[in-house]
Amino acid sequence: MRTAEQQNRSQDAGFTLIEIIITIVIVGIIAGIAAMIIAQGVRAYSDEQFRSDAHYQARLAVERIAREIRLIRSAADITTFTAIDLRFTKVDGTISGFNWVNPMLNRWNGAGNDVLASGVTGFSFSYYRNDGVTAAVLPADLNLLWFIDISMTDTQASEILQMRTRVHPMNF
Repeated sequence: MRTAEQQNRSQDAGFTLIEIIITIVIVGIIAGIAAMIIAQGVRAYSDEQFRSDAHYQARLAVERIAREIRLIRSAADITTFTAIDLRFTKVDGTISGFNWVNPMLNRWNGAGNDVLASGVTGFSFSYYRNDGVTAAVLPADLNLLWFIDISMTDTQASEILQMRTRVHPMNF
């Protein structure tokens, strides 16, 4: 037979159901808080990734357009000049251009369109005389054309980025 001291020792050796339930609840609360913190970090990373993608794509597209506009030989080499379409002959004699068909910004390469940027929700070309203020009314002011403004709005998920630059073709 067991003595009273042996019975007390065997009862103290395990956990009660209440202790196990309290431990599970506490671990669940801590895990829930940790999951919220991790989810918040993942969401912040994802938002920054969308922002970075929008910025990279918009910057690359605007820089490419500006670089090619600088290579226009003369104002007479501009064949199409609307708010969403610009086509011209470059210094090397090749025909190039850009047009926007929502949501795609395309580069015209003489044979067809190549996608330059996607997710472009707003785009326009504006044409100005040499004072930089007076709009050039084309085609009448084609010989007075001095600056071409490029305005672009790029949207990736919930991130919206607007870019604008002014270009002066080097041969004008």
